[in-house]
Amino acid sequence: MAEYPPYVNAYNGIPRLFEKINAAAVPPKFTVDFLNTVLDLKSSSFRAMIPLLKRLGFLDAANAPTQAYKDFREPSSSGGVMAGRLREAYSMLFKANEYAWKLAKPELMSKLRSLTGAAEDDANIPYIAGTFLELAKLAKWEGGPPRPKPAGTDSQGAAGAGVGNERENGGREELEGGLRLGYTINLNLPATTEIEVFNAIFKSLRENLLRK
Repeated sequence: MAEYPPYVNAYNGIPRLFEKINAAAVPPKFTVDFLNTVLDLKSSSFRAMIPLLKRLGFLDAANAPTQAYKDFREPSSSGGVMAGRLREAYSMLFKANEYAWKLAKPELMSKLRSLTGAAEDDANIPYIAGTFLELAKLAKWEGGPPRPKPAGTDSQGAAGAGVGNERENGGREELEGGLRLGYTINLNLPATTEIEVFNAIFKSLRENLLRK
């Protein structure tokens, strides 16, 4: 039988745990005392959250908060951090279904039984599924940071490139000593269907800017 993925029995307390983590300062070590006094999570059921945080990579072997713990506290990165931690901690599940977080709990439990070799009546499977689904609610699964634009382009790059092609050197000037300078011309064209307007604009460009 495969090792069980991370889970806690009292998984309904997961949202409260991470809410408290976000509100409190980062401790040198995440201890039971910190859990009880600073986070005000006094129920004994929350003690199992410490091993869970370790298995998710939010705490190291010495119970010190990791960089993932610190990054999760940043609102702009928390969802992505949690998604990354879950993809690693539940890698077996994601290899079987890359959209595992979209599964309903009965489907998720069936998949977990298949992956772990657990019996139909295994009491841990519902806890594993419940833990995963609660954590998944804190993750950002789709989207991400914008991709960097190719060098030398912007939102009006197409217009600039079109103008640059009207001359042989494509918008490059050669100075004395072999130094070459490049430039890009961007146009904000008026909202009109009159072809004469566009002809006048490009004629002016040729006569005033694009002369050799």
